[in-house]
Amino acid sequence: MLKDPSKKYRPFPPVALPNRQWPNRVITQAPRWCSVDLRDGNQALAVPMNVSQKLELFSTLVKCGFKEIEVGFPSASNTEFTFNRRLIEEQRSPEDVWLQVLVQAREELIERTVESLIGAKKAIIHLYNSTSPAQRRVVFGKSPGRNQSRRRAGRTVDQGSLAPAQGDGGPAAVFPGKFQRDGT
Repeated sequence: MLKDPSKKYRPFPPVALPNRQWPNRVITQAPRWCSVDLRDGNQALAVPMNVSQKLELFSTLVKCGFKEIEVGFPSASNTEFTFNRRLIEEQRSPEDVWLQVLVQAREELIERTVESLIGAKKAIIHLYNSTSPAQRRVVFGKSPGRNQSRRRAGRTVDQGSLAPAQGDGGPAAVFPGKFQRDGT
């Protein structure tokens, strides 16, 4: 394996579009790669991994050099929650690795997710709301107006509910779609 795989690629020449900004930008560093094997890959298995198997795969992903690892959906099951807690409490996540989690924009699930990340040095919470009208209507039993209030609730998660995950008081920010916290 290459020590620095980004060195094998060279920047592409900019596209000359004077009325646009992004085509003139040139990539100067490798993109940040994120492994989703512990969440997306796990949910695709006929028999999902247990905590020990997930810990072993996490260790392998760290050895491969991943700096962002989507570790799961901690509000979905005790296995997912326990896995997160063990990563943090047993200090298995290196200082430079971001733990990413996924959570639906529902207050009780957000709270459980934040609880799973207490003490994490670096964490990203991907907050989502279904965009499928059929899923919102059939699964959630919600009208468009009630879904609007759910979206608003997801966007306005107050800093007080995120404070326990901040631990050392490091910077925190809420973005549409994700909460990012860097304790360094």
